[in-house]
Amino acid sequence: MTARHVRVTLHTAPATDALERAVASVVGVGHTKVVLDTSCDECGRQHGKPRVASPRADDGSEIMVSKSSAAGRVAIALSMDARGGDLGIDIESSVQMSRARVDEAAFSAAERDLIDDERPESRDLLRTRLWSRKEAYLKATGRGLRLDLTTIDLASGIAPDAVIVEVPLADPTVVLTVVMLGQEPVFVDVEDLWDRADSAGQHRQPLGEQPALE
Repeated sequence: MTARHVRVTLHTAPATDALERAVASVVGVGHTKVVLDTSCDECGRQHGKPRVASPRADDGSEIMVSKSSAAGRVAIALSMDARGGDLGIDIESSVQMSRARVDEAAFSAAERDLIDDERPESRDLLRTRLWSRKEAYLKATGRGLRLDLTTIDLASGIAPDAVIVEVPLADPTVVLTVVMLGQEPVFVDVEDLWDRADSAGQHRQPLGEQPALE
């Protein structure tokens, strides 16, 4: 079975048009030709999951995209061969997550047990991994944060209707998770433009000054 391919690019925030540019680069058009639709499925207002209205993939299917930001980074995920499976991405900082108080509202009983049983020195990182996993899954399903998060249990790292991929990064305090609906395998390719900017001294804000959750 051939793996579905997801392309991830990491940018220095704010990177406001990074999603359009990511689509444009794989399709071969100018980024101003990319049309996004962020209509909410429930109310129709423009605050929903971003979708690419045009252009389309080579086979005529929708190009699946997702976006997340944290710790001065913007993460963009894109797939041209999702094969009907929607896509979600989440990036989080364990430095910022250590200041968030979300356990009771965000995690299932099994997830909270994992956190409680973890060694104190690595507890914040585990909490961040669990939260990033859940955020990416909710983005892929399109349900966002509108439901009781404690009813979604991803403690095992396995979802019955999706593939969860935790992507290792050079910065051990930053967690990146990609989720694609469906059970066909997923291959994630990462282009880290943040690290390139870091080498060039272009970062404008130190880690930890961005909002923790998005």
